[in-house]
Amino acid sequence: MNERIYQAMIQGLKATIIEKGVVLGEADAKEGVLNILDLLEDLDQFWNSEEDLDPNASVLETFIEETRKKYSSEVKHDG
Repeated sequence: MNERIYQAMIQGLKATIIEKGVVLGEADAKEGVLNILDLLEDLDQFWNSEEDLDPNASVLETFIEETRKKYSSEVKHDG
Protein backbone atom coordinates (compact mmCIF):
# COMPACT_ATOMS: atom_id res chain seq x y z
CA MET A 1 0.00 0.00 0.00
CA ASN A 2 1.30 3.42 -0.83
CA GLU A 3 0.18 6.84 0.42
CA ARG A 4 -1.79 7.68 -2.73
CA ILE A 5 -3.81 4.47 -2.68
CA TYR A 6 -4.38 4.72 1.08
CA GLN A 7 -5.68 8.30 0.77
CA ALA A 8 -7.96 7.38 -2.15
CA MET A 9 -9.40 4.47 -0.17
CA ILE A 10 -10.05 6.59 2.94
CA GLN A 11 -11.50 9.51 0.99
CA GLY A 12 -13.78 7.19 -0.98
CA LEU A 13 -15.18 5.64 2.18
CA LYS A 14 -15.68 9.05 3.79
CA ALA A 15 -17.48 10.29 0.68
CA THR A 16 -19.71 7.20 0.74
CA ILE A 17 -20.67 7.90 4.36
CA ILE A 18 -21.56 11.48 3.54
CA GLU A 19 -23.51 10.54 0.42
CA LYS A 20 -25.49 7.82 2.22
CA GLY A 21 -26.58 10.38 4.79
CA VAL A 22 -27.64 12.84 2.09
CA VAL A 23 -29.40 10.37 -0.20
CA LEU A 24 -30.98 8.03 2.34
CA GLY A 25 -31.34 10.33 5.33
CA GLU A 26 -29.81 9.63 8.71
CA ALA A 27 -32.35 7.04 9.82
CA ASP A 28 -32.05 4.85 6.73
CA ALA A 29 -28.29 5.35 6.41
CA LYS A 30 -27.52 4.55 10.05
CA GLU A 31 -26.69 0.84 9.78
CA GLY A 32 -24.59 1.23 6.63
CA VAL A 33 -22.75 4.26 7.96
CA LEU A 34 -21.86 2.53 11.22
CA ASN A 35 -20.58 -0.49 9.26
CA ILE A 36 -18.42 1.74 7.06
CA LEU A 37 -17.08 3.55 10.13
CA ASP A 38 -16.00 0.20 11.58
CA LEU A 39 -14.33 -0.65 8.28
CA LEU A 40 -12.60 2.75 8.12
CA GLU A 41 -11.26 2.31 11.63
CA ASP A 42 -10.07 -1.22 10.92
CA LEU A 43 -8.35 -0.26 7.65
CA ASP A 44 -6.67 2.73 9.26
CA GLN A 45 -5.39 0.64 12.15
CA PHE A 46 -4.11 -2.03 9.76
CA TRP A 47 -2.50 0.15 7.07
CA ASN A 48 -1.59 3.27 9.02
CA SER A 49 -0.82 1.98 12.51
CA GLU A 50 2.56 3.72 12.49
CA GLU A 51 1.15 6.80 10.74
CA ASP A 52 3.55 6.38 7.83
CA LEU A 53 0.78 6.72 5.21
CA ASP A 54 -1.02 9.59 6.94
CA PRO A 55 0.84 11.50 9.62
CA ASN A 56 -2.36 13.48 10.33
CA ALA A 57 -4.32 10.42 11.40
CA SER A 58 -6.01 12.43 14.13
CA VAL A 59 -8.17 14.11 11.46
CA LEU A 60 -9.59 10.73 10.42
CA GLU A 61 -10.02 9.71 14.06
CA THR A 62 -12.02 12.89 14.71
CA PHE A 63 -14.19 12.24 11.64
CA ILE A 64 -14.89 8.69 12.82
CA GLU A 65 -15.69 9.75 16.40
CA GLU A 66 -17.98 12.62 15.41
CA THR A 67 -19.79 10.62 12.76
CA ARG A 68 -20.22 7.65 15.07
CA LYS A 69 -21.75 9.92 17.73
CA LYS A 70 -24.13 11.41 15.17
CA TYR A 71 -25.32 8.02 13.89
CA SER A 72 -25.23 6.14 17.20
CA SER A 73 -27.72 8.41 18.88
CA GLU A 74 -31.41 7.77 18.49
CA VAL A 75 -32.55 9.00 15.11
CA LYS A 76 -35.87 10.81 15.44
CA HIS A 77 -38.64 9.95 13.02
CA ASP A 78 -41.40 12.34 12.01
CA GLY A 79 -44.90 11.42 13.07
